[in-house]
Amino acid sequence: MSEAPAPPPLFPWPIRWGLPLAACSLACGLSEGLMRLADGNAFPQVDIFEAREGQLRLEANAEARVRRPDGGIYTLRTGARGLRSPTGSDVLIVGDSQVLGYGVEDDEPFPALLRVFNAGVPGHGIADAVQHAAELIPALRPSVVLLVVNQANDWDEGMKPALERYVVRNGWLGSASQANATGVRFWSSPLSRVHLLAYPALVIFKRAPQPPGLPDPALATTFRSAFDALAHENPGVRFIAAYLPVDAATSSVRAAASPLALPGEPWADTTIHDATLAAFAGTEIIDLLPILSEPDNFQVGDYHLSVKGHAAVAGVVRERLR
Repeated sequence: MSEAPAPPPLFPWPIRWGLPLAACSLACGLSEGLMRLADGNAFPQVDIFEAREGQLRLEANAEARVRRPDGGIYTLRTGARGLRSPTGSDVLIVGDSQVLGYGVEDDEPFPALLRVFNAGVPGHGIADAVQHAAELIPALRPSVVLLVVNQANDWDEGMKPALERYVVRNGWLGSASQANATGVRFWSSPLSRVHLLAYPALVIFKRAPQPPGLPDPALATTFRSAFDALAHENPGVRFIAAYLPVDAATSSVRAAASPLALPGEPWADTTIHDATLAAFAGTEIIDLLPILSEPDNFQVGDYHLSVKGHAAVAGVVRERLR
């Protein structure tokens, strides 16, 4: 006696497979939407970097929404040349994330308050800032170029170009020393734009800010040499340097609140400060240490300048430019 044929499935296979996939897609989409609502559609770091002609730059005509360590969100917009202040007077300011205004809105960094060109790029060291200025001077024709020497990390970076220290993937900037095959594949893929995945990945693949290493005061002379070479190539342009202290070196109160755990009493160690001023003797230099002694000149949970700190720097630079 032959067996009765099996009854046909209640639903054809496209429906049997499609319904669970649709449910999963709906759940993931809903979760991603809720995540973006919760985080304000902002990532915890800038995501508009690019490697352009062998140099680290910000993308032109781009926008990034970034979440600060204290939970606040700010927007960063660039113009046609990748500058945060796409228009300005005849003053060009070059440097790193402190110049850019990491953590504050477009109209709050000190270059914006001065209405000058903001050529700050996170990750730039002195070599990068000098190269950036050399590229921009012919196009912008500034009468003044201000180079900001940042104690927080310029001393560790020395004169090594940024793209020897970092890798750029899909707009993200990562440490070259920390890069691995898994991380590179993730940050290069569209998955890095999925908030549900990007936040955990930032914890897994990104390292926390590192405190400055043992300072080498001789670097101050190297910085001055690069600065003098740029000035020699551009006669008629007024060149000014500015010494920007790391937050922990401004006061004992700020050192206790800084995310950079420097050893000893950094607010009492003036080695780097004195070496910089000595190396730049005979040229114009602005010492920003005296006006940044208040703890709230820097952001909560971050060593970058606060709105108050940018206003203080703008006041000093404005007086020097008169």
